[in-house]
Amino acid sequence: DITLTLDVDKAYENIKTFVDKYNELIDKLNTKLNEKRYADYLPLTQEQKDAMTEKEVEKWEERARSGLLKGDSMLQDIVYSMRAALYDEVKSLTDNARGIGINLADIGITTGQYYERGKLYIDESKLKEALRNNPDQVVQLFAQKSDKDYSPDMSQADRLERTKESGLAYRLSDILDDYIRT
Repeated sequence: DITLTLDVDKAYENIKTFVDKYNELIDKLNTKLNEKRYADYLPLTQEQKDAMTEKEVEKWEERARSGLLKGDSMLQDIVYSMRAALYDEVKSLTDNARGIGINLADIGITTGQYYERGKLYIDESKLKEALRNNPDQVVQLFAQKSDKDYSPDMSQADRLERTKESGLAYRLSDILDDYIRT
């Protein structure tokens, strides 16, 4: 007899790493979107740099770069798209009429308060229970691969179908690929 068991702790750690990396990215994007702009700090000329110490130049340039992406519409679209991608139902590849039957909240992953701008939190016991009781659905939620391959030249209909069929990791990857190209 051969018995296969899911390593719940390993699966939990993988999902926790995914959530941590997502939170890290969302924090960076939100920081850039809300960073203070110092309009008086224009880029330095070589002559100005020569008159300053290396530390002064470094501080000046840091201030000059601060806030360059404040309120940037494209960056805001990335954040909104990523957040929405996490909550749209993942369509089942085997039953076209239904979804896979679970979402992040069902497995213990929720968003924080509105002022945290999309940060995710994990209820460890609920996630581990979902991994023990519904491992296939949890895998589909995160890693289901659509039958449609990604291409920047996809039609809007194919892109929508791919998004509906894709697990969360593929959805986020597609969003980032699309915006990186832009």
